[in-house]
Amino acid sequence: MERVLSWLNQPLFEGCPVLIWMAVAAGIALLAACVLALCWIKRRRKKGKCREQTVAPPTENPTTENPTTAKPKPLPELELYNLQGIGMREEQQDAFGLSRMEAMQQQGLLAVLCDGMGGMAEGGRIAAETVSELLSVFPWESDRDVPGWVQNRSRQVYRQFRGRGGTTLVAALLRENRLSFWYAGDSDLFLLRKGELFSLSWRQEYKNELVLRALEGKGEISAAFLDAQAGALAEYIGKDSVSCGYTRKPLLLQPEDALLLCSDGVSDTLTLKQIRQAMELSPKDCCDALEREILAAQLPNQDNYTAIVLKYHGKKRED
Repeated sequence: MERVLSWLNQPLFEGCPVLIWMAVAAGIALLAACVLALCWIKRRRKKGKCREQTVAPPTENPTTENPTTAKPKPLPELELYNLQGIGMREEQQDAFGLSRMEAMQQQGLLAVLCDGMGGMAEGGRIAAETVSELLSVFPWESDRDVPGWVQNRSRQVYRQFRGRGGTTLVAALLRENRLSFWYAGDSDLFLLRKGELFSLSWRQEYKNELVLRALEGKGEISAAFLDAQAGALAEYIGKDSVSCGYTRKPLLLQPEDALLLCSDGVSDTLTLKQIRQAMELSPKDCCDALEREILAAQLPNQDNYTAIVLKYHGKKRED
């Protein structure tokens, strides 16, 4: 050990002030510095590769989706939702139904809503049977057959209940972007297009008939609203002969059009502004908003309320 220490304390070469141990220490320090530098360079390269992977475009067959670059799911061609409540009545006399969704592309989609007449016998039963029977004959050969079916159904109910039972009807058929509809009574069909609300059905009430007569010079308009029978239905399924309103030519829908089929438990309780604001939402949120406003109204005689909301987003292009 003494020999090693004596050797290390000798000058690096003759006449040099640098001792051998100094040179060895300097060499060790230089080697350590080189090792540390190599480790640092390798770490930088690994970090660079990780950053490149997070921003790199997805491969043709990615195994996982990058949440920052994944495209949002496209909306379906048609969205729908429904709402129904009993209100303050003892029983539910509204009924509704939809044709099979899986057959929509080939046959279209039929939505039916009926409001059984509460002041008459078996209103709920007649409404439910009318919905079921109309859906059972769908699809039909021609839309022109539907008014005849409504007439036959009305006579059937009339013979069975002798004019003491009945129901309203509103039905909408969507085939791609074409809308056909039929109605009898005071259930409503609304269309919301670009923020504007339109009523597609005509309320077949005695009051409206009196207004039309007044416009023809056969009475005063004010008398129509004062008549004791003003709110009575002029047409409904259950009469011996019923006049069914319907589209002569399908209405062409535009992307983002919204439709609302509803019983008068909705449309008599809410204002048109409330209905329009609700229809600006998605079908589910629309139904939630309608029910929230109906319950907030707290009408002591709140009628049954039923709604079907459909939103047409337009036919999607295939990439």
